Amino acid sequence: MALKCILASMDGMTTAAFRSICFEYGADGAATEMIPAIGYARAKKKSKPIMDALVLRRPEEQGELAAQIIGNKPALMVQAAQKLEALNRFDRIEINMGCPARTVVSSGNGSAILNNLPLVEEILRGVCGAVSLPVRLKLRLGWDDEHIAAPEVCRIAEDAGCESIILHGRTRQQLYSGEVNLEEMRRVVQAVSLPVYANGAVVQPKDAARFQEETGAAGVCIGRAALKSPWIFEDIRLLERGEAIPERNAGERVGMLLRFAERLCEQKAEFFAVQELRKFCLWYLAGLTGADEAFERVKYVDSLDGFRAVHEDFLNGLIRRNDLHIHPELLPGETLDTVKR
Repeated sequence: MALKCILASMDGMTTAAFRSICFEYGADGAATEMIPAIGYARAKKKSKPIMDALVLRRPEEQGELAAQIIGNKPALMVQAAQKLEALNRFDRIEINMGCPARTVVSSGNGSAILNNLPLVEEILRGVCGAVSLPVRLKLRLGWDDEHIAAPEVCRIAEDAGCESIILHGRTRQQLYSGEVNLEEMRRVVQAVSLPVYANGAVVQPKDAARFQEETGAAGVCIGRAALKSPWIFEDIRLLERGEAIPERNAGERVGMLLRFAERLCEQKAEFFAVQELRKFCLWYLAGLTGADEAFERVKYVDSLDGFRAVHEDFLNGLIRRNDLHIHPELLPGETLDTVKR
Protein backbone atom coordinates (compact mmCIF):
# COMPACT_ATOMS: atom_id res chain seq x y z
CA MET A 1 0.00 0.00 0.00
CA ALA A 2 1.32 3.44 -0.93
CA LEU A 3 2.35 5.69 1.93
CA LYS A 4 -0.30 8.36 2.50
CA CYS A 5 1.18 11.86 2.63
CA ILE A 6 -0.73 14.88 3.91
CA LEU A 7 0.19 18.58 3.82
CA ALA A 8 0.04 20.02 7.33
CA SER A 9 -1.92 23.15 8.07
CA MET A 10 0.38 26.12 8.68
CA ASP A 11 -1.08 29.44 9.67
CA GLY A 12 -0.37 32.16 7.12
CA MET A 13 1.26 29.71 4.73
CA THR A 14 -1.08 26.99 3.49
CA THR A 15 -3.33 29.20 1.43
CA ALA A 16 -5.53 27.64 -1.23
CA ALA A 17 -2.95 28.73 -3.82
CA PHE A 18 -0.10 26.95 -2.05
CA ARG A 19 -2.18 23.86 -1.31
CA SER A 20 -3.07 23.59 -4.99
CA ILE A 21 0.62 23.37 -5.88
CA CYS A 22 1.14 20.58 -3.33
CA PHE A 23 -1.85 18.69 -4.71
CA GLU A 24 -0.33 18.96 -8.19
CA TYR A 25 2.79 17.32 -6.79
CA GLY A 26 0.84 14.42 -5.35
CA ALA A 27 -0.24 15.34 -1.82
CA ASP A 28 -3.03 12.99 -0.77
CA GLY A 29 -4.62 15.55 1.49
CA ALA A 30 -4.26 18.95 3.10
CA ALA A 31 -5.93 21.22 5.62
CA THR A 32 -6.87 24.86 5.53
CA GLU A 33 -5.11 27.43 7.64
CA MET A 34 -6.47 27.62 11.18
CA ILE A 35 -10.07 28.81 11.23
CA PRO A 36 -10.88 30.36 14.63
CA ALA A 37 -14.16 28.88 15.79
CA ILE A 38 -15.25 32.00 17.64
CA GLY A 39 -14.56 34.19 14.61
CA TYR A 40 -16.18 31.88 12.08
CA ALA A 41 -19.20 30.93 14.16
CA ARG A 42 -19.92 34.58 14.93
CA ALA A 43 -18.52 36.14 11.76
CA LYS A 44 -19.56 39.73 11.23
CA LYS A 45 -19.77 41.51 7.90
CA LYS A 46 -16.42 43.29 8.24
CA SER A 47 -14.57 40.01 8.87
CA LYS A 48 -16.28 38.15 6.03
CA PRO A 49 -13.45 38.67 3.44
CA ILE A 50 -10.91 37.22 5.88
CA MET A 51 -13.09 34.22 6.63
CA ASP A 52 -13.91 33.73 2.94
CA ALA A 53 -10.19 33.49 2.17
CA LEU A 54 -9.70 30.90 4.91
CA VAL A 55 -12.45 28.63 3.58
CA LEU A 56 -11.63 29.00 -0.13
CA ARG A 57 -11.08 25.83 -2.13
CA ARG A 58 -9.55 26.08 -5.57
CA PRO A 59 -10.53 23.73 -8.43
CA GLU A 60 -6.92 22.50 -8.59
CA GLU A 61 -7.21 21.08 -5.08
CA GLN A 62 -7.94 17.57 -6.26
CA GLY A 63 -7.50 15.59 -3.08
CA GLU A 64 -8.88 15.35 0.43
CA LEU A 65 -9.19 18.78 2.01
CA ALA A 66 -9.96 19.29 5.69
CA ALA A 67 -11.28 22.47 7.26
CA GLN A 68 -9.21 23.01 10.41
CA ILE A 69 -10.90 24.72 13.35
CA ILE A 70 -9.33 25.91 16.57
CA GLY A 71 -10.97 27.01 19.77
CA ASN A 72 -11.79 26.02 23.35
CA LYS A 73 -15.55 26.66 23.55
CA PRO A 74 -17.36 23.42 22.71
CA ALA A 75 -20.57 25.11 21.55
CA LEU A 76 -18.67 27.43 19.21
CA MET A 77 -16.55 24.58 17.88
CA VAL A 78 -19.74 22.69 17.06
CA GLN A 79 -21.31 25.73 15.42
CA ALA A 80 -18.23 26.43 13.31
CA ALA A 81 -17.98 22.77 12.23
CA GLN A 82 -21.63 22.76 11.17
CA LYS A 83 -21.20 25.95 9.14
CA LEU A 84 -18.14 24.53 7.42
CA GLU A 85 -19.92 21.29 6.60
CA ALA A 86 -22.80 23.27 5.09
CA LEU A 87 -20.41 24.79 2.52
CA ASN A 88 -20.19 21.37 0.83
CA ARG A 89 -16.56 21.90 -0.15
CA PHE A 90 -14.58 20.03 2.50
CA ASP A 91 -13.94 16.32 2.96
CA ARG A 92 -13.46 16.38 6.73
CA ILE A 93 -13.22 18.58 9.80
CA GLU A 94 -9.85 18.83 11.56
CA ILE A 95 -9.64 19.95 15.18
CA ASN A 96 -6.43 21.71 16.23
CA MET A 97 -5.13 20.77 19.67
CA GLY A 98 -1.51 21.05 18.67
CA CYS A 99 -0.58 24.65 17.87
CA PRO A 100 2.18 25.72 20.30
CA ALA A 101 2.25 29.46 19.48
CA ARG A 102 2.34 31.67 22.54
CA THR A 103 -0.58 33.81 21.36
CA VAL A 104 -2.64 30.67 20.82
CA VAL A 105 -1.92 28.82 24.07
CA SER A 106 -2.17 31.99 26.18
CA SER A 107 -5.85 32.12 25.26
CA GLY A 108 -6.32 28.46 26.15
CA ASN A 109 -6.34 27.14 22.59
CA GLY A 110 -4.22 24.70 20.61
CA SER A 111 -1.92 22.51 22.70
CA ALA A 112 -3.09 24.22 25.92
CA ILE A 113 -6.27 22.11 25.70
CA LEU A 114 -4.19 18.95 26.24
CA ASN A 115 -3.96 19.97 29.92
CA ASN A 116 -7.73 19.65 30.30
CA LEU A 117 -8.96 16.17 29.41
CA PRO A 118 -12.64 16.83 30.26
CA LEU A 119 -12.58 19.76 27.81
CA VAL A 120 -10.86 17.60 25.18
CA GLU A 121 -13.67 15.06 25.47
CA GLU A 122 -16.45 17.67 25.42
CA ILE A 123 -15.11 19.28 22.24
CA LEU A 124 -14.49 16.02 20.42
CA ARG A 125 -17.83 14.45 21.34
CA GLY A 126 -19.64 17.65 20.48
CA VAL A 127 -18.11 18.07 17.03
CA CYS A 128 -18.22 14.37 16.10
CA GLY A 129 -21.87 14.20 17.09
CA ALA A 130 -22.84 17.37 15.22
CA VAL A 131 -21.47 16.72 11.71
CA SER A 132 -21.61 13.88 9.23
CA LEU A 133 -18.16 14.64 7.84
CA PRO A 134 -15.25 12.60 9.24
CA VAL A 135 -13.45 14.37 12.09
CA ARG A 136 -9.66 14.31 12.46
CA LEU A 137 -7.74 15.41 15.54
CA LYS A 138 -4.35 17.10 15.31
CA LEU A 139 -2.30 17.24 18.50
CA ARG A 140 1.14 17.15 20.12
CA LEU A 141 2.52 14.63 22.58
CA GLY A 142 1.63 16.86 25.49
CA TRP A 143 2.56 20.08 27.24
CA ASP A 144 6.06 18.93 28.26
CA ASP A 145 7.97 15.73 28.99
CA GLU A 146 6.33 15.43 32.41
CA HIS A 147 2.84 15.77 30.94
CA ILE A 148 2.55 13.39 27.97
CA ALA A 149 -1.18 13.37 27.27
CA ALA A 150 -1.36 12.02 23.74
CA PRO A 151 -2.11 8.34 24.51
CA GLU A 152 -5.10 9.24 26.67
CA VAL A 153 -6.27 12.04 24.38
CA CYS A 154 -6.18 9.73 21.39
CA ARG A 155 -8.20 7.10 23.25
CA ILE A 156 -10.75 9.80 24.02
CA ALA A 157 -10.75 10.78 20.34
CA GLU A 158 -11.42 7.20 19.30
CA ASP A 159 -14.28 6.82 21.77
CA ALA A 160 -15.74 10.16 20.71
CA GLY A 161 -15.92 9.10 17.07
CA CYS A 162 -12.88 10.70 15.44
CA GLU A 163 -11.87 9.12 12.15
CA SER A 164 -8.10 9.71 12.27
CA ILE A 165 -5.30 11.51 14.09
CA ILE A 166 -2.30 13.64 13.15
CA LEU A 167 0.35 13.47 15.87
CA HIS A 168 3.25 15.91 16.08
CA GLY A 169 6.12 14.14 17.83
CA ARG A 170 7.13 17.02 20.09
CA THR A 171 5.68 18.60 23.20
CA ARG A 172 4.43 22.16 23.34
CA GLN A 173 7.49 23.11 25.36
CA GLN A 174 9.75 22.04 22.49
CA LEU A 175 7.92 24.22 19.96
CA TYR A 176 9.59 23.31 16.63
CA SER A 177 13.08 22.54 17.91
CA GLY A 178 14.69 19.44 19.29
CA GLU A 179 14.14 15.84 18.34
CA VAL A 180 10.80 14.16 17.82
CA ASN A 181 10.08 11.34 20.24
CA LEU A 182 9.59 8.31 18.05
CA GLU A 183 9.11 5.96 20.99
CA GLU A 184 6.22 8.01 22.41
CA MET A 185 4.67 8.28 18.96
CA ARG A 186 4.74 4.51 18.61
CA ARG A 187 3.03 4.18 22.00
CA VAL A 188 0.21 6.39 20.77
CA VAL A 189 -0.15 4.44 17.53
CA GLN A 190 -0.41 1.23 19.54
CA ALA A 191 -2.95 2.73 21.95
CA VAL A 192 -5.67 3.24 19.33
CA SER A 193 -7.06 1.52 16.26
CA LEU A 194 -7.48 4.80 14.34
CA PRO A 195 -5.12 5.74 11.51
CA VAL A 196 -2.39 7.97 12.95
CA TYR A 197 -0.34 10.25 10.70
CA ALA A 198 3.12 11.10 12.01
CA ASN A 199 4.10 14.76 11.87
CA GLY A 200 7.17 16.72 12.82
CA ALA A 201 10.38 15.54 11.19
CA VAL A 202 9.97 14.55 7.55
CA VAL A 203 12.62 16.70 5.91
CA GLN A 204 13.85 14.56 3.01
CA PRO A 205 11.83 12.10 0.89
CA LYS A 206 13.69 9.18 2.46
CA ASP A 207 12.49 10.23 5.92
CA ALA A 208 8.85 9.41 5.18
CA ALA A 209 9.07 5.62 4.93
CA ARG A 210 11.56 5.44 7.80
CA PHE A 211 9.37 7.63 9.98
CA GLN A 212 6.35 5.46 9.23
CA GLU A 213 8.31 2.27 9.92
CA GLU A 214 9.66 3.45 13.26
CA THR A 215 6.34 4.76 14.56
CA GLY A 216 3.91 2.31 12.93
CA ALA A 217 1.90 5.28 11.63
CA ALA A 218 -0.52 4.98 8.71
CA GLY A 219 1.22 7.82 6.90
CA VAL A 220 2.98 11.13 7.35
CA CYS A 221 1.94 14.75 7.58
CA ILE A 222 4.49 17.17 6.15
CA GLY A 223 4.71 20.83 7.07
CA ARG A 224 7.75 23.10 6.76
CA ALA A 225 9.64 20.78 4.40
CA ALA A 226 6.79 21.17 1.89
CA LEU A 227 7.06 24.96 2.06
CA LYS A 228 10.59 24.81 0.68
CA SER A 229 10.05 21.76 -1.55
CA PRO A 230 6.40 21.25 -2.50
CA TRP A 231 7.57 18.49 -4.86
CA ILE A 232 8.49 16.37 -1.80
CA PHE A 233 5.19 14.49 -2.17
CA GLU A 234 6.08 13.37 -5.69
CA ASP A 235 9.63 12.56 -4.61
CA ILE A 236 8.31 10.26 -1.86
CA ARG A 237 6.20 8.40 -4.43
CA LEU A 238 9.16 8.00 -6.78
CA LEU A 239 11.31 6.68 -3.94
CA GLU A 240 8.59 4.18 -2.99
CA ARG A 241 8.59 2.84 -6.52
CA GLY A 242 12.37 2.64 -6.62
CA GLU A 243 12.61 5.34 -9.26
CA ALA A 244 15.18 8.11 -9.45
CA ILE A 245 14.26 11.48 -8.00
CA PRO A 246 14.78 14.17 -10.64
CA GLU A 247 16.52 17.45 -10.11
CA ARG A 248 14.00 20.27 -9.88
CA ASN A 249 15.81 22.62 -12.22
CA ALA A 250 15.26 26.30 -12.94
CA GLY A 251 12.59 25.72 -15.57
CA GLU A 252 10.40 23.71 -13.24
CA ARG A 253 10.97 25.97 -10.25
CA VAL A 254 10.23 29.22 -12.04
CA GLY A 255 7.21 27.73 -13.82
CA MET A 256 5.79 26.48 -10.53
CA LEU A 257 6.49 29.80 -8.80
CA LEU A 258 4.64 31.72 -11.52
CA ARG A 259 1.60 29.40 -11.30
CA PHE A 260 1.60 29.90 -7.56
CA ALA A 261 1.86 33.69 -7.99
CA GLU A 262 -1.04 33.83 -10.42
CA ARG A 263 -3.27 31.87 -8.08
CA LEU A 264 -2.32 33.84 -5.00
CA CYS A 265 -3.02 37.10 -6.84
CA GLU A 266 -6.52 35.81 -7.54
CA GLN A 267 -7.04 35.47 -3.78
CA LYS A 268 -5.74 38.81 -2.59
CA ALA A 269 -4.56 42.20 -3.79
CA GLU A 270 -1.45 41.90 -5.97
CA PHE A 271 0.61 44.20 -3.75
CA PHE A 272 0.12 41.95 -0.70
CA ALA A 273 0.37 38.72 -2.69
CA VAL A 274 3.72 39.73 -4.19
CA GLN A 275 5.06 40.66 -0.76
CA GLU A 276 3.99 37.26 0.54
CA LEU A 277 5.68 35.51 -2.38
CA ARG A 278 9.13 36.92 -1.61
CA LYS A 279 9.96 34.27 0.98
CA PHE A 280 8.99 31.55 -1.50
CA CYS A 281 11.35 33.09 -4.06
CA LEU A 282 14.21 32.71 -1.59
CA TRP A 283 13.38 29.04 -1.15
CA TYR A 284 12.61 28.05 -4.73
CA LEU A 285 15.47 29.88 -6.43
CA ALA A 286 18.07 28.71 -3.91
CA GLY A 287 21.03 27.03 -5.59
CA LEU A 288 20.53 28.71 -8.97
CA THR A 289 23.14 31.02 -10.44
CA GLY A 290 22.15 34.66 -10.00
CA ALA A 291 19.32 33.93 -7.54
CA ASP A 292 20.48 36.71 -5.21
CA GLU A 293 20.25 39.29 -7.97
CA ALA A 294 16.79 38.08 -8.96
CA PHE A 295 15.62 38.32 -5.39
CA GLU A 296 16.92 41.87 -5.08
CA ARG A 297 14.83 42.81 -8.11
CA VAL A 298 11.74 41.12 -6.66
CA LYS A 299 11.96 43.38 -3.62
CA TYR A 300 11.03 46.34 -5.79
CA VAL A 301 8.02 44.94 -7.65
CA ASP A 302 4.44 45.21 -6.42
CA SER A 303 2.39 43.65 -9.22
CA LEU A 304 1.97 40.27 -10.83
CA ASP A 305 3.25 41.61 -14.15
CA GLY A 306 6.39 42.91 -12.47
CA PHE A 307 6.88 39.65 -10.57
CA ARG A 308 6.46 37.64 -13.77
CA ALA A 309 8.86 39.88 -15.72
CA VAL A 310 11.65 39.46 -13.14
CA HIS A 311 11.38 35.68 -13.15
CA GLU A 312 11.02 35.28 -16.90
CA ASP A 313 14.09 37.47 -17.39
CA PHE A 314 15.97 35.43 -14.78
CA LEU A 315 15.02 32.12 -16.42
CA ASN A 316 15.84 33.36 -19.93
CA GLY A 317 19.29 34.38 -18.73
CA LEU A 318 19.91 30.90 -17.34
CA ILE A 319 18.70 29.33 -20.59
CA ARG A 320 21.09 31.49 -22.62
CA ARG A 321 23.96 30.36 -20.40
CA ASN A 322 22.78 26.74 -20.40
CA ASP A 323 22.86 26.90 -16.61
CA LEU A 324 19.51 25.53 -15.41
CA HIS A 325 20.89 23.16 -12.79
CA ILE A 326 21.04 23.51 -9.02
CA HIS A 327 24.53 24.18 -7.66
CA PRO A 328 24.88 22.52 -4.21
CA GLU A 329 27.57 24.96 -3.15
CA LEU A 330 25.05 27.80 -3.50
CA LEU A 331 22.46 26.15 -1.25
CA PRO A 332 21.98 27.40 2.32
CA GLY A 333 22.77 25.08 5.20
CA GLU A 334 20.06 22.76 6.50
CA THR A 335 17.85 24.42 9.10
CA LEU A 336 14.84 22.11 9.33
CA ASP A 337 14.17 19.23 11.68
CA THR A 338 16.12 16.02 11.88
CA VAL A 339 15.14 12.63 13.24
CA LYS A 340 17.43 11.17 15.87
CA ARG A 341 18.89 7.87 14.72
